[in-house]
Amino acid sequence: MKPLKKDWKYYLGMTFLILSFLIPAIGFIFPFLGLPTALAAALLGVFTVGIPEVMILLAVLLLGKETFNYYKNKIFKRKYPPKPVSKFRYYFGLVIFLASPIPLYMNGYSPDLLPEGGRHYILIAGDLAFVLSFFILGGGFWEKIKALFRWESR
Repeated sequence: MKPLKKDWKYYLGMTFLILSFLIPAIGFIFPFLGLPTALAAALLGVFTVGIPEVMILLAVLLLGKETFNYYKNKIFKRKYPPKPVSKFRYYFGLVIFLASPIPLYMNGYSPDLLPEGGRHYILIAGDLAFVLSFFILGGGFWEKIKALFRWESR
């Protein structure tokens, strides 16, 4: 991996990136400053929704693709190829992957089949099962999913 070029654009981009995470925390101070409610709400909205996105956009523009790839390779560097999952684990994860949206469809088409008090918990469990299925299925399945969205796949 070649060394990263750290010039003024790098430092300014990193400053914008750090500010994009700090500014929302600063925005939550405004309701406690005794400002009028409308002004405090407007400032809170701008500091939590508007300014951080602009800061991230400026950081991306200044840092560039090389910096992104440098840190991506540094964070996600693998020392060994992923071990393939067993046949049982693959099919078990596939069942969870395909069955996890069932509570969502039940809630949309016939909500009376789900219990009134625990409906939200069942929907959250379905969402968590969907995310968990990717970990059960392993890296090979993730490559198959990514290949679905490529025009020229291998």
